[in-house]
Amino acid sequence: MKLRLRLVLLLMLPLLLVSGLYGVLRVRQEARALEVDEHARAVGMARTIQIAVENALALRGRTNAELAGLLDDLTQGQRAIAGIRLLDGDGRVLAASNARRMAPEASADVAARVIATGAGAVVERQGQDGAGWVSVLPIQYSAPTDQLRAVPTRLALEIGFAPHGSTTGRRAMRDVLLRVGALTVVLALLIAVVLQRQVLRPLAELTRSIRALGEGRRGPPLPVKRRDELGELAEAFNRMAERLEEARQRVVAEGEHALDLEQQLRRAETLAVAGKLASGIAHEVGTPLNIISGRAEMVMASLPPAHPAREDLERIIQQIDRVSNIVRSLLDAVWLGKLEIQRVPLGLLIGRLLPLLDHVVRKRGIAMTTRIPATLPDVAGDPGRLQQVFINLLMNAVEATPDDGQIAIAAWAGAHGERDGVSVEVSDTGPGIPPDALAQVFEPFYTTKPVGQGTGLGLAISRDIIRDHGGTIAARNGEGGRGAAFTVWLPAHGALA
Repeated sequence: MKLRLRLVLLLMLPLLLVSGLYGVLRVRQEARALEVDEHARAVGMARTIQIAVENALALRGRTNAELAGLLDDLTQGQRAIAGIRLLDGDGRVLAASNARRMAPEASADVAARVIATGAGAVVERQGQDGAGWVSVLPIQYSAPTDQLRAVPTRLALEIGFAPHGSTTGRRAMRDVLLRVGALTVVLALLIAVVLQRQVLRPLAELTRSIRALGEGRRGPPLPVKRRDELGELAEAFNRMAERLEEARQRVVAEGEHALDLEQQLRRAETLAVAGKLASGIAHEVGTPLNIISGRAEMVMASLPPAHPAREDLERIIQQIDRVSNIVRSLLDAVWLGKLEIQRVPLGLLIGRLLPLLDHVVRKRGIAMTTRIPATLPDVAGDPGRLQQVFINLLMNAVEATPDDGQIAIAAWAGAHGERDGVSVEVSDTGPGIPPDALAQVFEPFYTTKPVGQGTGLGLAISRDIIRDHGGTIAARNGEGGRGAAFTVWLPAHGALA
């Protein structure tokens, strides 16, 4: 069931119940008022007919046929009167009008009681067509005679009023049903319009925005034109969309930063390779060049100034200097530069690196835990070089850890000899390091990774950087040979050198 139909029904049912109850009460109230009004009119009409009959009998007397004609004349044009009868004290009908419809009648006892007491009576009779009244009134008159005195006569006049309840009730009920039906249609249209403008349209806009946000298409923020619950919902959605956009931008920035760090790491490895090659070349080529240059200078010094060989020796010495300059420029190109030692909070530095691994860690179900005390002392180091070391150790741990494995990072303060410092350990639950490879993991170009997946320079470069900082780095296997752990020790800032 659609929300619109559900809301319309939920709002309409109470209104229909209230309207129906009001209609029933209104019909009953109008029926009672109509009954009272008709009863009052009936009393007035009965009194008028009573006076007319008494006057007609007192003036000239009447036969039964004449009385019947009189009663017919009195009922002409009176739709409320069903019939009129004239009864004597024994309950016999002396005259009656020609009733057009079934008229309610009173019993003979009622007529006798009215004649005896001289007080009128009203009797209600319930029939198939509804309720009707019977008004019984006493008739007192003096019949004219040949003598000087009149002989009194006592009769009873019975006036029957037509049933009124069924026709009036049906008419009133029909009117109420028409009014309730019209009210229902108007209310339904009004509620539908109000719901469409005030509830359903804002919900449709919110649904479109949520669907677009779920598909990665963030549209314009929802307009907040009202201060009710829907307005608060729109504000909450806008804030959520802004936070998601900020989170997405942070993820993109962290991804770019991680890519930049990886590129720096690869570039550093390349430079390290080139540096070792250049250093080897400088050592292997520089020494013979120095010998050749020295011997050439000695030979040239022993020759007279005009000797023809001096020019060749000068060219030899110039080319040797040129080769030496090329070797020195090659060493300058790959030299990483001097360390920029400063105060470095290791907890903050490592904390900045962990979000860079969140994606791959969550994807593979790896649990990463850290135990870095807030009171850990700062170390003396180059932040960029130390960052290179720890990102290398963390990436190696992630690559070595199987899916649903665990990586732990722990740090603690500890002295090394007479110097205070900080130890950081990165451990994993991977297969560990082969025992015969523990002594070689820090050697250049040595790797336990498959061919094409590692250069074997990451740990060698990390070892050189830690040594340049005056620290140490060591590798070990976990208990039972499961997992590997690398421990780095760095001197604290201000510790004795």
